[in-house]
Amino acid sequence: MKNKRGIIGVVILLIVIVGCAQPAVKRRPDLAEQYTAKAAEYEARGDLIEALEQYRLAVTVDPENQLAQEKSVEIEQELNERAEKHYEAGLEFHQKGQYGEARKEFLMALRCNPDHAEAKDMLTSASKEIEQVRRFIPHIIQPGETISTLADRYYGDYRKFHLIAEYNELEDATKVTVGEEIKIPVLEGMPIMAAPGEIQTETGEAPESMPGEIITVKSYVTHTVQPGESLSKLAQMYYGDYKKFDLIVKFNGLEDATSVQFGQQIRIPEVDGFPFLAEGKARETIQAEPPESLVKVEKTPSEKKAVVEEQPTVEDQLANYRELGIELFENKQYAEAISEFDKVLNANPKDAVTREYLAKSHFQQGLVLFNKEDYLAARGEFETTLDYDTTCDKCEENIKKCEEMYKNAHYDKGLSHFENEELADAIREWELVDALDPTYKDVDKNLKKARTLQERLEKIKRSKKKDSQE
Repeated sequence: MKNKRGIIGVVILLIVIVGCAQPAVKRRPDLAEQYTAKAAEYEARGDLIEALEQYRLAVTVDPENQLAQEKSVEIEQELNERAEKHYEAGLEFHQKGQYGEARKEFLMALRCNPDHAEAKDMLTSASKEIEQVRRFIPHIIQPGETISTLADRYYGDYRKFHLIAEYNELEDATKVTVGEEIKIPVLEGMPIMAAPGEIQTETGEAPESMPGEIITVKSYVTHTVQPGESLSKLAQMYYGDYKKFDLIVKFNGLEDATSVQFGQQIRIPEVDGFPFLAEGKARETIQAEPPESLVKVEKTPSEKKAVVEEQPTVEDQLANYRELGIELFENKQYAEAISEFDKVLNANPKDAVTREYLAKSHFQQGLVLFNKEDYLAARGEFETTLDYDTTCDKCEENIKKCEEMYKNAHYDKGLSHFENEELADAIREWELVDALDPTYKDVDKNLKKARTLQERLEKIKRSKKKDSQE
């Protein structure tokens, strides 16, 4: 009886020992060779995408497979080059208004390189803008009209032709016929030259009953910029409100609100529902033809000299940047204000007024980011404030507060993920804390524990996967 018990005990002990032992991870060179052989076949046929996938599988199975490693790098580089060529070709088609061909090229770029961010943007950016459209204006194509002239007529900018093409799902924006009905999309917040009664909706609802801001333009006046004038000053002059300068920016298609120069002609739109202080000035409507800036006229030497003499001085332009920056600061648009003040300091680093406002702007932007719980970005703003104002008493205090809040927030998130057995997320949160302060609480200890558990789980998963393959 005792002998039986002893034998049973030994058997149980052996079972426990075997059960606790970690399963050996076997290397499968035969499987790696199969993947490599398949990859070579795909490569010979010119299918580099499938070849790359097979070489990567070979490396996964046999990490020491030098051939698979070298081939993976070589083919990935080739595919990236092909992706760039398809992307460039797509841009050319897109600029010509040939959207069907452009789309094919962008898709090919993503097939070669799924991480090609620019190709993704080209496929989605315009579509996202059009997806938000709820209203349109019907228009019958007349002789001599093109999508570009319609964009100039309705938006005041011929370069916005792609919006009309996208909304009407035109494969080629250059091919429209007389008598064809085109829908002109009305985008929220973008001025459009039309009477409110012309606007329709796809659903048949009354346009004014739908959410979103419609900016309809009745007419416009042309203003020649004078020395010292800025778009905010023009907005004050024509609308009685300097904050409406963005209407002028949008209507003229300007990328930089501070880029206007002395002698430049700016179109001031008369917007439906807003006061328009343009007494005595001739109102005009949009003409369906490209702006005068597209017409190239060769100037005589004397005319060129006169143009040079009319250009504003550097001081005038810097004054405009500074003035707009102060207006933006007072309007609590701190990030935009910083951008304008930086333009001044790029030319004149010692401008005392600008440095003072930059310090204030960065400090206030730091408070904004802190309230949004973007603590590291807020810390950066307070640190930058010290670059312009070394006497800032609250900056050091706020920097420490930002770091403490950042560490505490990510540490607590890590604990929550760990309790829910979300090890990868827990590690990611604690790594953020560790990078800033490895001594914070017991973050180092928690990281080691989470990484050990994750490694064990991964070994078990790999072992089970290999066993199933065998």
